[in-house]
Amino acid sequence: MTTATRDADLILHNGLITTLSSDETVPAETTAIALRGDRVLAVGSDAELEAAHRGPSTRMVDLEGRRVVPGLIDSHVHFVRAGRTWNDEVRWEDVYDLADGLAAITARAAEIGPGRWIRVIGGWDERQFAGGRGPSRAELDAAAPQNPVYVQMQYSYAVFNTLGMTELGLDEAGVAASPDPAGFERDETGALTGRGDGMPLMTWFYAKLPAPTLAEQTASTAALSVEFARLGMTGAIDGGGVNTGPSAYGPIHGAWRDGELKTRVRLFKHSTAEGTEDEDFAGYLRFESPGFGDDVLRMSGMGEVILFRSHDRIAAPGDVSDEAMAETKALFLRFAERGWAVQVHVHQREYFLRLLDVMEEVHRVHPIDELRWGFVHAESTYAEDIPRLRALGIGMLFQSLLRLNGEEAIAVWGAERVARSPELRDLLDAGIPVGLGSDAMRVASYNPWSSLEWFLTGLTVTGTPTLAAPHLISREEALRGYTHGGAWFTREEELRGRLVPGQLADLAVLSDDYFTIPVEEIRHLSSVLTLLGGEPVWDGAGLLSGAHEPVTS
Repeated sequence: MTTATRDADLILHNGLITTLSSDETVPAETTAIALRGDRVLAVGSDAELEAAHRGPSTRMVDLEGRRVVPGLIDSHVHFVRAGRTWNDEVRWEDVYDLADGLAAITARAAEIGPGRWIRVIGGWDERQFAGGRGPSRAELDAAAPQNPVYVQMQYSYAVFNTLGMTELGLDEAGVAASPDPAGFERDETGALTGRGDGMPLMTWFYAKLPAPTLAEQTASTAALSVEFARLGMTGAIDGGGVNTGPSAYGPIHGAWRDGELKTRVRLFKHSTAEGTEDEDFAGYLRFESPGFGDDVLRMSGMGEVILFRSHDRIAAPGDVSDEAMAETKALFLRFAERGWAVQVHVHQREYFLRLLDVMEEVHRVHPIDELRWGFVHAESTYAEDIPRLRALGIGMLFQSLLRLNGEEAIAVWGAERVARSPELRDLLDAGIPVGLGSDAMRVASYNPWSSLEWFLTGLTVTGTPTLAAPHLISREEALRGYTHGGAWFTREEELRGRLVPGQLADLAVLSDDYFTIPVEEIRHLSSVLTLLGGEPVWDGAGLLSGAHEPVTS
């Protein structure tokens, strides 16, 4: 038990409390937790905390045996971008039958009325459906004949219904004006089917879709933060993202100012597009300061895209020429000189090694080993890289991308390489900082429990093995990666990610026991009560409304 003399505002008892404590004086597992203000006051047994911290104003909540964990932190997610249109989207992440997905579109059409756009943007894969395919234009027409509809599968392809094609001018002239006319699918007669393939078209389509008003985007961002709370997430490290530039941050700033942001968001910013890097980063360096903000919203660093033409994918290398690396180094030098954290998107092994070379050169001029730099994705990180990573103080940000993209990675890299990409066990055992996340919303599900399940099994949505047993991790290790591990990258490991005295009272009371349910059921977990700094941001089971009221006499 921990000692303190003050009364608690709230005591959660009769539970299974996972503190993730690394201090032998604080139990790693216990039954009760006491909160005061926005902090954890004490943890211990029911009897200990009631005797030491229950006062006349203390509220008591009986957890009835439920599991409590630190609030989850998605250490790499595109929260800002997704928030702007969240309320205009239908989500298919947890839909496993195409008919159910189409029914959700029909329900949204009935809810919003004719004429308004309906979007399904990323986070799902057609292989998760029983039939193994996505929707056709005809099916979208039937689902919502009076609404323009846009359905995007990751950055692979998008399908419009007929009204959506008309609204965006996707006739022959519109196709000819696109960045990739050959990317449009045609039927056997040469007519457009409504489908377009490839990332250039995805980016072009998204830019042409009508944007909600600023007020609508602000409300939408607030709604996304509540959805994160529903799943037990109290933190997100935002990685910028394609279609995100300096103009994208008004909605999240508005939700923050209004007190409606229910997730702690840490911002990493990158440039708008190829060719704007120097100008955009110069603006950030001039007007932003590391750590500016508060405990809810804070500017934390630069990235994930540094040089757009070097931006790679699993099956598509970027520019790693000497010229590109020289431009990258010039930007890195400016970041390091001003003390900025940096996170860099990288999939290809060659790019990863070249970036390490550049970082070592920068480190000799402006040391970076205290700046919390990190690699994002970096699947091909191996034990042989550990000495270089350790010397530079670099951490690794891994996501469950292969849950949806494992078959693609196997086709490109081979099953043997994928089975050890990354060599996660070696990295953890060597003490390399590791944060886990999703990379949602386009290429992965934002559901943290789906991500955690992949780190435990290595299986894609179709059951294909990817990461092999030697590099899979335990449930506790995965939970650490999704909590305390993410906090390291924003210098908050002493403030967030554990349920120990003095840390912020960010926690989730789970719908089932993460540590004991069958692994294939983990994806279905959610939170019945989520607290952010001791305040409820989600109370799906009404636990607080059923709390024993303070003693008044």
